Amino acid sequence: TANLAAYRTDVEDYQANVVDSGPGALRGYLANAEKVVIQGIELDAVARPNERLDLYANVAWTDAKYDSFANGPCPLERIGTSTVACDLSGKELPGVSPWAASAGGEVHGNGGFLGLPGQFYGGADASFRSTYNSDASVSRYTEIEGYTILNLRAGFRADNGWEASVWVRNALDEDYLQFVSVQSGNSGLVIGNPGDPRTVGITLRARY
Repeated sequence: TANLAAYRTDVEDYQANVVDSGPGALRGYLANAEKVVIQGIELDAVARPNERLDLYANVAWTDAKYDSFANGPCPLERIGTSTVACDLSGKELPGVSPWAASAGGEVHGNGGFLGLPGQFYGGADASFRSTYNSDASVSRYTEIEGYTILNLRAGFRADNGWEASVWVRNALDEDYLQFVSVQSGNSGLVIGNPGDPRTVGITLRARY
């Protein structure tokens, strides 16, 4: 099966969390962008070529921007002693990647483990997002490069509700940032939150 969707959303008085980085300012506040436009196309597909294999994939293109934000916060590189506000109209909306995609699948088959009938399985999931900006001021210093994350899993599901699995998140140990922002007060400090490194774990689950 496959689904295709196209959309456009116009938002007036869009609320954005911004930080006043002007001279002597140490505050964050909720600002209103006069208008934001978000439009895009999404495609997702699911396939089951046989009873042992499940596959999925999806891709999305998104064009999100401040259509009108004349009194927006200034990016760090444009702040000066006389800076009050900057016109961000036409700039990209923070936190939105123009391109995002994911794909994965799971193979499974009947079997037994420790005398319990059930199903063995193994799967992989990969996700990608392109470069995006994470701060409302759309500073060049808060741009996050695109990255791809691969997750792996394998386990056994017993018919009586028990399940045991081993999993690896960020299997390729990708270095990436989840969030970047400019510190209040125009100190020049840029702070970020790194993504989790490769993580291996075991999960035991019971359903009643």
